[in-house]
Amino acid sequence: MTRNQMSFHLIIVSQAISMIGGTILRFTISLHVLDLTGSAEIFATMVAVSFLPLILFEPIGGALADRFSKKVLLVISDSANTIIVGVLAALLFGGSESVLLLGAAIALLMLISTCYFPTVAASLPALLSAEELPKANGTVQGIRAMATIASPMLAGFLFGAIGVINLVALCAVIYLISAILNIFIKIPHKPQKAEGGVLSAIAGDLKSGISYLAKENTKLLTLALIVAAVSFFYQALLTVTFPFMIRVHLGMSEQLFGVANAAIGASILIASFAAGKLKRFMQIKYLPKFFAVQAAATVPIALAMPLSAAGSLAPYLLLVFGFMAILFIFTFINILAMTYMQTNVPPSMMGKTIGLVTSIVSLPAPAGQFAMGLLIENLGEAQFALYLAIAAAVLILGLMSRKKLAE
Repeated sequence: MTRNQMSFHLIIVSQAISMIGGTILRFTISLHVLDLTGSAEIFATMVAVSFLPLILFEPIGGALADRFSKKVLLVISDSANTIIVGVLAALLFGGSESVLLLGAAIALLMLISTCYFPTVAASLPALLSAEELPKANGTVQGIRAMATIASPMLAGFLFGAIGVINLVALCAVIYLISAILNIFIKIPHKPQKAEGGVLSAIAGDLKSGISYLAKENTKLLTLALIVAAVSFFYQALLTVTFPFMIRVHLGMSEQLFGVANAAIGASILIASFAAGKLKRFMQIKYLPKFFAVQAAATVPIALAMPLSAAGSLAPYLLLVFGFMAILFIFTFINILAMTYMQTNVPPSMMGKTIGLVTSIVSLPAPAGQFAMGLLIENLGEAQFALYLAIAAAVLILGLMSRKKLAE
């Protein structure tokens, strides 16, 4: 095994550990906030605010990934996560408990992730050949999926067994282990001169990244804008509708909530491995067809609403299978987009471009999440019409984008 291959495997293991900690923490805080408030509007507001760092700072994180040592950035990111979660555990132990505190912690972790994930993505082309990237991206998505499968089920059991505070403290330890592993990673790095100071250099990097997207790679910009439009709907469904419907509306236990999260994680895992076998479909010309499948998968979510008063598992299963299908396709789209960037963007532009594209795709998410919370609170059983409207809108977007993506 070469040094680059060893470093790639270390990145995978470290990311898996970090993802487990992050998934357990998000599951725990989501469950706790829903139990504290029982309000879709409050929960949606917290989720929307926590997404703001992704929009504002992801391009900066990408620029940092291009300019500084990726290994050092990974170590700093997981070390900062350890400190933030450790402080949160201490505050909870001292009796400080509020939605504001929990939301602030998630927002800070999201801020750190704006540097962490572009750094991981920008590291792969430095370690692997272009032919290895689709499989590597599938592996990265698969690791995230396995963390999504195992962590909610584990957290659902531990939530009732050891309590919120001990679970948060456990996540701090998990982040620390990931930070230690990152120390042993070796990633090739060519220092770039920062003329006029670091801040001026980063500002120049961002300007060059925006210019690159607007003038030199307009196809990538078009791809980002189309995915952003679809994400407006599905980020809201995944982060607001899914937890609220299962935990509050259907009143399912934390164990069944954990099973539901694990199930959609399993769909991500299956899609990750399927993408490696179906590389010929990893082309942006197939994106409209993926959107059509997502639109069809939204229909079971709408059908779950009229059945929710029946007191059976039918609406629960419809929600789980609908979201499994949506996440399956979302994983394909993520792998497709990431592979396209890694194979069509110059190495010197990689981090900042990934950061800018992620920011563009995330831009509509807070508005969608906040709107979803308000609509759930006010529509009640009429929500099924909202989900059917989303399915129709995504189908129309897919049809409208066919010509643009085929060019």
